[in-house]
Parts: sequence; C-alpha cells; structure tokens
Amino acid sequence: MSTFSNAEDKIEERGFISKKDILKYVLEEDIFELVFGYKPIEFEYVTSPFRDDKSPGCWFERDIGTSKLRFVDFANYRTIKGIKMKNIDCFDAVQIFFKLPNFYKTLDFIKSKLLEGKNVEHKVLHIKPVSRDKSKKKVKIYISTRDFTNRDRVYWSKYGISKQNLVDDKVFPVKKYKLLNTRKGDFITTIRDVCYAYAEFKDERKKLYRPYQKGKGKFITNCIANDIGGIDKLVPFGRQLVIAKSYKDYRVLKNKGLNVIWFQNEGMFPSLPILLSVVNRFTKIIIFFDNDTPGIIAAKKLTDLINSHYPNKARSIYIPVMVNITDPSDLHKEKGEEDLHKFLKDNKIII
Repeated sequence: MSTFSNAEDKIEERGFISKKDILKYVLEEDIFELVFGYKPIEFEYVTSPFRDDKSPGCWFERDIGTSKLRFVDFANYRTIKGIKMKNIDCFDAVQIFFKLPNFYKTLDFIKSKLLEGKNVEHKVLHIKPVSRDKSKKKVKIYISTRDFTNRDRVYWSKYGISKQNLVDDKVFPVKKYKLLNTRKGDFITTIRDVCYAYAEFKDERKKLYRPYQKGKGKFITNCIANDIGGIDKLVPFGRQLVIAKSYKDYRVLKNKGLNVIWFQNEGMFPSLPILLSVVNRFTKIIIFFDNDTPGIIAAKKLTDLINSHYPNKARSIYIPVMVNITDPSDLHKEKGEEDLHKFLKDNKIII
C-alpha cells in the first residue's frame, strides 16, 4: 500500500491523485492505450492520432534519461498548450487527445478510466501494484532518435539504400544512447558523427552501428543469436534464400529482389531448430559472407551444418579478391550496382 504525502493529500481532497501514484498501479502502455486503442510496442511504426496521418511513420521509444515511454512524431511541428508534439509522454497524449484543460484534469481523467471501481480510496490505494521486470543483469540499450538528415543520405546512398529502405527495416538514426547493466556500469553516450540502431528485434533488443568508429565500439548490441534480421519480411516459401552477415549486405541484396536474412555476425548462428525451420522453407540456400579468413571459415561451417541435415541444399559464394572489397555492399559501393548485378548473375543467384 502507498500513503500520500501532505501535498498529495491536498491534491486528493480536490479529487486528484499524483502522476507517481498512477504509474505505480498502471503501466504507461495502459495509459497510451486510452488514446491509441492498443498497447504500444517500442519502435513499431504507427500512425498519429493527433494529425491527418495515413502512412505509419511514428513510433514509441523509451527516454534514455528516465526510461519512460514516449510517442515520437518528427512530422508534427505543432506546440499545443506548451506541449511539443514531436515527443510526448502518455499524460501529454491523454491531455491533448481528449482536449483536457490542464494536468490535474488529465490525472483525474486517467484515474476515472483506469483506477475507479478498483477500490481506490482517499490517501491509500488498495490496488495491487503492477508487476514490473526487476532484472538488473540483462544489458539494456535505450536510444534517443533524431530525424533523418542529408548526412544519412550521403552515407547510405553509396550502397543504393534509401531512406524508405531504412524506415521499412526499422533502422533509426541515433543522437544518444544509454547502456544499462554493462560490466563497466551504466552510461550515456552522445553521438558526434552518425550512429544507427537496428531495432526490428523482439524484447526491445537492438544493435547499434557506428560507421566511422574505429575498432571497438563500431557495433554495440544486446541481441542474441536467434535475432535474425529480416526474418519477419521473409516469404513463407521460395526457390532460394541468401544468408548474409550484416544489415548492409542484407539490404543491398534485397534491393536486387532476392530473399535474404542476416545474422548478428558470421560466427553467430541461431539455434539449430530455428535455423532448420527457416532453411526448410527454401529449395536452395546461398551463404554469402565476407571473403576473408573469418568469413570463409564461418561460411564453410554453416554450409556443412545445413547440408548435414539437407544434403546439397546449401552452397557458399564469395566476392573475388579485390582491394577494399570483401562483401556485396562493398562491391556496390566501390564498383557500382551493375558490377554487383553481373556477379550475382554469373553465380546464378539472379537468373
């Protein structure tokens, strides 16, 4: 049970409870549901109920400072009652959507919708507190996103990857990120150049990619081996599946009309039941990793593993030895889309 402070008692006497007490007994997702009609999932694209919006391009993300869930809509430039609509919390959402006059009326409205009828009494709340994940061992990644800019276009266009490709794949530009429960503790990093979050994975897992970072820190992730990139967009069955080792390779090949998935890295295979359930859906499997020692070793291992269960189903291919080129995205960047197309055709990946 929770007893209000004297200040909160005065508010309660006027018919309100505090924001803190509301969040002790209901989740932010429950409050957002009053507006959206469903419980939000972080980084799932949605339309905005606050403007005429027919194309999903908004999302929910957790604030890196407070871990509170917020609704992000970079296309909404309005400020309503002092609330900047580009980035709002669940209380802002309720106040604006239901046209409530002030914050106290907003709390009272939420109380009436979510708490009344559940034995909420003056000074003491008798609702059982909501269950929350108290695990402190799992590494968590929170990001603060930004809108796409010209520097993003400059970087990705070298690979023939468009802004719409990135949006479709849940790739978000990042201005800050926060890591929790790492061996070195918790910390926040502000990005001075560019950073991207691959956020298509379950349970709020993410992979951060910093293209211009040298060595350690280029990739930061809390993903697991079973987090397969592109799996949700894969056709149910097909003639051929290409397995790539990175997002860039995945998108470059997907833009050629191929069925593609990508692993977290070359040596990080998903569990055998998950792997076999995917490859069983296709007649042929192409392993397309880097033409370097780690890539060649990993590709042979994966090819042998698949063929041990489905003989002659899988084969490996590599980019020919060229300066600064080891994978399909490198080939597109350095030689162009036509050279990539020719390579894929010569290797009977494109018919």
